[in-house]
Amino acid sequence: MGKTAREILIREAEEKDVSAIYDIGCLCFSDAWRKETVHHDLMENEHSFYLVAEEDGFITGYGCFWFIAGEAQLVNIGVRPCCRRQGIGRMLLQKGIEEARGRGMQTMFLEVRVSNLSAQKMYETFGFKNLGLRKKVYDLPIEDGYVMERAL
Repeated sequence: MGKTAREILIREAEEKDVSAIYDIGCLCFSDAWRKETVHHDLMENEHSFYLVAEEDGFITGYGCFWFIAGEAQLVNIGVRPCCRRQGIGRMLLQKGIEEARGRGMQTMFLEVRVSNLSAQKMYETFGFKNLGLRKKVYDLPIEDGYVMERAL
């Protein structure tokens, strides 16, 4: 029999996913949120929406979005280093955009480090436009960030 295609499931995150989301955040971001912050944002923030990418029960990535007053904010997308360049980030972003549209959001915003060229490239393929620069918006290390936007 031939090899079957990989099954990557994109689903809404649950409380049981907090540890995996936290672990991926620590692998991806030098200024990652504390585990308690992730738990609070996932479980108690009415504006927050998390997605996870799962393959064979293993969480390979996550996306965090906030939906407030007709605007969506992509807070972050993280993919385990061993699972990158397989389209997982794109799948998470696509599903987040679909969720935002379904909730009636008009626009999606994000911030991205000036040095994160691969993320900027992905966002541009989804129609995000650079609105401008925010000076010293990131810590560890201190770095400027671009604000990007797209209509939904």
